[in-house]
Amino acid sequence: MGKLEFVTNGEFINEILTLKYNSQVIYEGYTDNLVTSITGNLELQLNYNTENTYSVIARKGGNYIIWLPKLPVGSSYKYEPIIFSVNQFVELWSFLGYRAEEDLKPVKNINKDELQLVWLMKARGTEQITNLSDLIKSVKNNMIAFSTNLDGEKELLSFLINQWEFENVEIIESKTHWENYIAYLDRGSVEEWTVFKKDKYGNLYINLDNRYTLFPQPISYPK
Repeated sequence: MGKLEFVTNGEFINEILTLKYNSQVIYEGYTDNLVTSITGNLELQLNYNTENTYSVIARKGGNYIIWLPKLPVGSSYKYEPIIFSVNQFVELWSFLGYRAEEDLKPVKNINKDELQLVWLMKARGTEQITNLSDLIKSVKNNMIAFSTNLDGEKELLSFLINQWEFENVEIIESKTHWENYIAYLDRGSVEEWTVFKKDKYGNLYINLDNRYTLFPQPISYPK
């Protein structure tokens, strides 16, 4: 499970919250500035302990809350796939003094395009991204090489990028010993993108972050 840590210092309007996900600071600032729903979506205003703000939107996926990037985004937009279990969400919301059950009611279930958005976002180049189509083009242009195992799955990768049709997927926690399938990138925020993971039984998973994967049933494509 992704590790979520939070602590506050100070009192009332001057209370400062430090929020960490997998030991990385994703927000540090006034507690009241973290959460908003002004657009009709439940949002977090993350800053990764910088002076800039990066909005992410809540979606439900089974027993998880998945935080989506808020489009459009430019090259300076920082995004890390962040996934809370529902229990983690409730713990954080209770800590902040909010009513988790009420705030979760309007949160929509994640759809297939939004899942693909989470999968691809870190692999984009430096272009302005206004929609999923822009993102797909950016990722395809940004990949310059592949790990040996991914080189043997390039057709599957191309199929998933162009024809993502998964409606029934399950979010699975990955294990540290699982095999990584890596695409090497030319530009953007990272140089390596872990595309897939494979367990000891040979099952292939679509990687979302370093803790969570998608397991569609089955991964198949026309040959």
